[in-house]
Amino acid sequence: MSPRTGRVRPIGGPAAVVAGLHRWIDDHDPHVQAAIWLLLAHEVWPRRADFRQACVHHSPDGGWWIDFRAARIAFDNGAFDTAASTELAVLDLAITLGTDRFRFRAMGPGNARAVATAVAHAVGTDR
Repeated sequence: MSPRTGRVRPIGGPAAVVAGLHRWIDDHDPHVQAAIWLLLAHEVWPRRADFRQACVHHSPDGGWWIDFRAARIAFDNGAFDTAASTELAVLDLAITLGTDRFRFRAMGPGNARAVATAVAHAVGTDR
């Protein structure tokens, strides 16, 4: 606990969180891996204290993990509204992936390809 603020300090900083999240997804479901890869590639959210406080957890064994349901609640309640609109869009997508909202785990290969193609087209990478 910080003597100045009386608040519990998070264990580790952004670098520890990033390393821990890499380890967490090693044997995880692809939708969770995709969500974490997106957040790590974007680089903004693991550095934000408000995000870490809202939904990133440190387990006794030294691991790090994200509670995507808590992230959705915080997101929907405006906890991250100080972020840029594109940062919020990335986080919204990562939460959606992490909770498997669109049930990608159950999707067949034909539908999966159609979704991937549509997303690629939407962001202009299919040119």
